[in-house]
Amino acid sequence: MNIQKNVSYRYDLLTKNYIPWRYLNVNNDTCKQIFSELDKTNAVDEFYNSSKSQIDNFIENFRSSSKNNKTIVYITGDKCYPMLLRQARLMKNNGFKTFLINMNPLKINDLESLRYSFIDIIQNCTFFPVLGQIIDKINPNYFHVQCWMWSYYLGKFIIKKKKKISKVICDFYDVTGMYSDRKSLKIIWDDFIVDQDLENEKFIFKNADGIIHRYKEKVFLEYSKRYNRSRNILEFQQYPIKSVKTQKKINNGKLKFVFCGTLIPPNDVNHPKELFNATGLINAFTSILELKHELYIYLPINGSQEFNKWIYDLRDIFFPETLKIFDSLPLENLIDEISHYDFGINIQKIDMESTKLSEFSYKGAMGTKNYTYLEAGLPILVNDEYLYCKELVEKHNIGLAIKSKDFSDLDLILKKYNISDLKDNVRKFNINNNLYEKSKELLEFYKSL
Repeated sequence: MNIQKNVSYRYDLLTKNYIPWRYLNVNNDTCKQIFSELDKTNAVDEFYNSSKSQIDNFIENFRSSSKNNKTIVYITGDKCYPMLLRQARLMKNNGFKTFLINMNPLKINDLESLRYSFIDIIQNCTFFPVLGQIIDKINPNYFHVQCWMWSYYLGKFIIKKKKKISKVICDFYDVTGMYSDRKSLKIIWDDFIVDQDLENEKFIFKNADGIIHRYKEKVFLEYSKRYNRSRNILEFQQYPIKSVKTQKKINNGKLKFVFCGTLIPPNDVNHPKELFNATGLINAFTSILELKHELYIYLPINGSQEFNKWIYDLRDIFFPETLKIFDSLPLENLIDEISHYDFGINIQKIDMESTKLSEFSYKGAMGTKNYTYLEAGLPILVNDEYLYCKELVEKHNIGLAIKSKDFSDLDLILKKYNISDLKDNVRKFNINNNLYEKSKELLEFYKSL
């Protein structure tokens, strides 16, 4: 079956049948088997019976709030990520009534973070038909959809389902076509997954009322030309919401580095280095630790114990005294926790000769962890190869960009910088680039649609 020529079949299969969200990327035969097995049971009826009151209450709360107010319904898949969460908080503070629909169950930590951003939340919708029934009964001014690679069906579904009065904003994190080209993506991902994601991406670019992203605006606009899209596009980063008092470095002794983010194993068959630069994290970590500095790792929310085993091995075998590993934390707690370190790091060894990441990634990508570190008051260490990250730190003098080949010279490079001065510059950056200073941009964007 040629998936590229049968995009409607795949879309209909997922959105018109009771296939749980977590199976979004399994092949068509498996999807049909799951639906068939569910159809033999009372599982779907039981789901409706157990969730009816929650759905009805959510719809009633929405209708009550929407009588005299503008409304935004945020829709997410696995969880609500901090960038979207902060945008919702900002819009709520500016008088909008904000609601959240999440396809998967939310964790306790998630709910604690979400309570300031939404009037009401419904989670574990699980099936597209359930989501569709909710959408049919509400009519917000805006839908704001979190668009994540390999799950763009969600954005397409909302665009096709919404009523005329509603505008749909699709909020991209990574953009599949900007990450790498179709052929290279198929090195590890199934043909149908890649083809479908790119087709859904195309639909979103052509039909969404607005697009928000985290790339450099100029680079994103350059990419969007392939879809003849140039309007209603906004770069919006994970801007800080508070100022954290940080400790100043008193001497030039050993430093405390911190890393918060996904930990990709160095030799995992499903994560080849030409498509995952983060396989070079081990080289960056080792370079720091061999210089006798301390490194503090906060585990990501994703990744199993086995997947993250390599970081424990690095600690236990080679650096038991200077490599520290901690559990993941909600963002607000994490920022307070890491504020007493010296540097946030977002570096990995990159082989520019073998890489298959696109020029759009190297010219325009911006990691959200950079803004997490900055909010904690920390200067950041980024790859020189990522030009937008390099521009960020050098323009504002809030860190340094280092080439992969120069990791071993880190101490010599750091001697050129005064860490206390860098931290002062970070504080000034946060004053001028916090969420509330950026509120006008987001509000104007909504109003312009």
